[in-house]
Amino acid sequence: MKQISILTVVFFLMSLLFSCSSYRTIGIETYNSALITFPAEIKTVMIVNNSAQQPDGAGHRYIRNGKDDSTVYVSADSTAYDFCLQLGKHIAASPVFYDVRLCGDTLRRDSVFYERKSFSANEVQTLCDDYGVDALISLENFVFFTEIREDRTSNYSFESSIRVNLSGELRAVWPGQKETYVFPFSDSLKLFYPVDFYSDPLVETIPVSELKYAMHHLSEVIAEKMYINFVPHWSYDNRWYYTSISSEWKRGTVLVASGKWDEAADIWEALLSKVKKWNPKARLLSNMALCNEITGDFEKAIDYAGKSYQLFKEYAGENDAYTKLQKRYLEILNERAENDKTLSEQLREKISN
Repeated sequence: MKQISILTVVFFLMSLLFSCSSYRTIGIETYNSALITFPAEIKTVMIVNNSAQQPDGAGHRYIRNGKDDSTVYVSADSTAYDFCLQLGKHIAASPVFYDVRLCGDTLRRDSVFYERKSFSANEVQTLCDDYGVDALISLENFVFFTEIREDRTSNYSFESSIRVNLSGELRAVWPGQKETYVFPFSDSLKLFYPVDFYSDPLVETIPVSELKYAMHHLSEVIAEKMYINFVPHWSYDNRWYYTSISSEWKRGTVLVASGKWDEAADIWEALLSKVKKWNPKARLLSNMALCNEITGDFEKAIDYAGKSYQLFKEYAGENDAYTKLQKRYLEILNERAENDKTLSEQLREKISN
């Protein structure tokens, strides 16, 4: 009886092992279109600062134990320039434009920093003519709000921190423009500073230089995020493919690990013609979709993913986790196919195979 029980358990485990399959995730880089498609005749752009200089004492607070103790005076000079410089560097790295320039002049001389004053059509034409460019990317309403906070949390604890908020917008303009392209932004940064046990809580522990450093850092971080609105860019995404203990299936998995997607596709396609059950067939179809996505054939990828989704939907039901996963993948592939068309227009060339 003991021997029979052992054989039963072994048979059950072997059946479970051979009937199950799993999936592995993989990271891929995808090339994404910008949110704006410039007309083909625009080949040179210039980044300009069209925001007024923020006064040193405006928008900066020093808070002690929950109360405004005084105004902090810190200069925001050169932060807008640094923002434009970082934005220009990232845009220039894309092949969309022949030349990307940075206007070193501050175009606004007034002190009303909190008001937005966009360029008129005549001003856009004049600036483009004067600087010899086809379009402008204008930085507007560039405003900081900051605070240095120092609070006693207990008789033996004192906490100091800096919070910086930066908001504004970027506007793409050119002569004869018909559509409006405005990209607002707002982000914040908070830094905590350790305070020595013996520090005098009546003395400011954070120098203003730290606040200015945080302002510069935040402006550069936001600029590095905003460039994707204007030029195509790479992003890192996750995908998955199904695995199995089948020797042939494993060969495909090994080839994928080596980046040999075409060879893996040949193996999985051969398996596809042999399997009869819906589950491995649906998973192989999904794998084939991924292979074709990687190699840039979105039409085939959508076809395979659609067939996979229909099998999951028919046999596992719409509420099944794998069905929902496959449905989302089909949506992603359709989005990538549309993105591919937009990329071709933005780069003036065919992207995929």
